[in-house]
Amino acid sequence: MNQQRIVIVGAGIVGLSAAYALLKQGITQVTVLEQETVDHVRGTSHGLSRLLRFEYGADLLYSEMVRLSLHRWQALEHLAQRTLYTQTGILVLGRENDSYTKASYHILRELGLTTQRLSQHYCQEHFPQFNTQPYDMLTYNAEAGLLHASTCLRALKGLILKLGGKIYEAQRVERILHAQQHQPIRLVCKSGNEITADRVIVAAGPWVHHLLGELQLPVRLTRQYILYFTDLPLSSFQLHVFPAFMAEDLYGFPIYSTCAGSGPSWLKAASHAFGAPVDPDEVAAVDNYIIEQTLQKLIELIPAIRDAKLAQIESCMYDVSPDEDFILDHHPDDPRIIFGTGLTGHGFKFGPLLGELLSSIVLNTQPAVPLERFRLARFAATRSIHTTSVA
Repeated sequence: MNQQRIVIVGAGIVGLSAAYALLKQGITQVTVLEQETVDHVRGTSHGLSRLLRFEYGADLLYSEMVRLSLHRWQALEHLAQRTLYTQTGILVLGRENDSYTKASYHILRELGLTTQRLSQHYCQEHFPQFNTQPYDMLTYNAEAGLLHASTCLRALKGLILKLGGKIYEAQRVERILHAQQHQPIRLVCKSGNEITADRVIVAAGPWVHHLLGELQLPVRLTRQYILYFTDLPLSSFQLHVFPAFMAEDLYGFPIYSTCAGSGPSWLKAASHAFGAPVDPDEVAAVDNYIIEQTLQKLIELIPAIRDAKLAQIESCMYDVSPDEDFILDHHPDDPRIIFGTGLTGHGFKFGPLLGELLSSIVLNTQPAVPLERFRLARFAATRSIHTTSVA
């Protein structure tokens, strides 16, 4: 297997992590093709920060996967000699009957994590920035934090090159030709280059339909927005004073110098609610109605935002599966092609683990976690329904 040529399409967090996982296992011919550049601004992995939280309701598997992923991030941090993860703690504001907050609390306690249930009085004393009155289930987990997303991508790129892998930028793959299974797979690039491979991993994010359109994957693409606020007092909103937070569909981060955009005092917040369908190659105008809705909910949660300045709005994309689980599998007609999609806005934190899982499919080795839940076949009965909404 070491002599097989493995080509990975997409240099986001999943593609780079898969390349690193293969190289680390001694696979020597690993090539990554990226349509633009590593960490380009349209990529779903680009950005200043991503939330690493353990809370997944009653879903034990994902909480366990977060723990496995954090260990891998810490190992990468040591190897790269760069800060990839910063612990912030996370405050979850929920309700007793929301089926998420209490369930998360009990799962995390079962896993031995240091999550606490907080009283209203404690919250008002220690986190007065939040309006806690609408919530009756408040938890705090000190082990959560943020990943420095763009730094993570650059660190992985450096490690891949150091291990002898190849990364070719400005190589947009337009077609994957694999009809003759006794012949190598051919990847035809927009540049005119044609690359052959024995195995291909497609980790193309929102561009997955361009390459695997024949599969009619049940993945819809949505437009999301991230808001950055300035003119908030550091004394109340900086790291170790203000935690990362989740409240219904809202989430956000403390002000922190290396993840605060183009200024040292920006607070980042967003809604995880899935947005409108999007074409990944279109430059869409900002939907001011969605921004205003999100802004009003944030002001209700964090009243000081009313007097803050909305300094920047960033657009990003989600690739959303119907059940919000990942899809990690072989091409049903050609097992030489493997793909990872349906990250649904929560995949970045699992990057190194997802890379390992895809490499285990390529190499036919034992995965770190069972893969049955992530197989494409789970949608066999409903695929024709969901593909009608694919952008």
